[in-house]
Amino acid sequence: MIQVYFHKLADPGRFHQQVIITLITQIGALFISIANAAIIARYLGPHGKGTLALALLVPGMLGLLLSGGIGVANVYFAGSRRLEVPQLAANSVGFAILATVLGIGGVSAAAAAGWLQALVPGVPFWLLLLAMLGLPFGLLSGYFSTILQGLQRITTINATNFVQSAFTLTLTILLVIVFQMGLFGALLASLAPGAVTLILLGISLHRLGALFIPRWNRGVMRTTLSFGLKGQIGNILQFFNYRLDMFIINYFLEPREVGIYSVSVALAELLWYLPNAVGFVIFPKGAATRPEIMNTFTPRVFRVTLALTVMGALGLGLLGKFLIHFIFSSAFTAAYVPMVALLPGVVLLGGGKVLTNEIAGRGYPHYNSINAGLALMLTVMLDLILIPRYGIFGAALASGISYTAIFFTGIGFYLKVSRGCVSVALQP
Repeated sequence: MIQVYFHKLADPGRFHQQVIITLITQIGALFISIANAAIIARYLGPHGKGTLALALLVPGMLGLLLSGGIGVANVYFAGSRRLEVPQLAANSVGFAILATVLGIGGVSAAAAAGWLQALVPGVPFWLLLLAMLGLPFGLLSGYFSTILQGLQRITTINATNFVQSAFTLTLTILLVIVFQMGLFGALLASLAPGAVTLILLGISLHRLGALFIPRWNRGVMRTTLSFGLKGQIGNILQFFNYRLDMFIINYFLEPREVGIYSVSVALAELLWYLPNAVGFVIFPKGAATRPEIMNTFTPRVFRVTLALTVMGALGLGLLGKFLIHFIFSSAFTAAYVPMVALLPGVVLLGGGKVLTNEIAGRGYPHYNSINAGLALMLTVMLDLILIPRYGIFGAALASGISYTAIFFTGIGFYLKVSRGCVSVALQP
């Protein structure tokens, strides 16, 4: 069905093939991640799952804060051919080293001051330190992947991501089930595949002439950082918009509630697999294609993506309770109602992802940053009001309202970027 829809679009050959390849790979990785999540949920329980999620959030958050938007810039400058692969790769290595040093220093200072324990109470300090090992691998893998994304080497990225998912599941089975290493084993299984991913991406880039010796070319650094920060601000704000509620839940409630809510979020965000696949492909396409072509192409993609996401939400609403029991066990039954509350906002934001990625591809990432900032303020306000009163259901309501705001504001910015030429986007 998806292929039939996208085949009707302009430039169907390459675009719909890349979207479908990405989607198929993501679905395969989805089944693997479901199996992985089921093992962790059943062997660690809600408290252990929540603790693991919080520990992994710390390096994930640091990586986002310190990356400098180089990934966004890599997609744009590789896609538009304004910078060469060797320049982008060497620049990426240099920034990764700098960000890792700053990250380690920041965590050390936060731990010494007691701020780290205050941020994630109930999470063992040793677990946070171990989780930090993933920071350099995550940074470099992200940088290298975005260079390939800009070059539209979508198949290479998808294959690498699938290998990482399969390796993660294999390690989880070995370390959590066979060797019964508990939380320590689950964290190792989450971190170790990052090294394999980095090696595979590095091999692919080396074949394209990439250089991995760090170089701080002032012109390249200034160009990539100037562009990247415009979009990076939005990525940081969006990250907090997606995940800040878990910190607030942990503050007002406990890690067990975080574990249950993480299941609600994981199931609801299944609906983003298609929008993420479309956005992943349309970002570099927007950088490499004339605006007048995108003005007719993107609205059609937007309508199809939104319609298919609505269909997925209806199915998830009907099957969600069964999936929770079957995959995660009856201990996570309370995740169903928050999941349903998330669905309307998740559907709308899924359609909005098409527009926000295309906006960034055209060279206007700062509009997405403004949108994300407004949404984050709304999320924080609603979280502080609703979570103390309604628990994880309140967190779901807050996120759903914020996602809806992002959707409508995103449409407004897209109309501005396209100079009103996409008014057909909301018409059949």
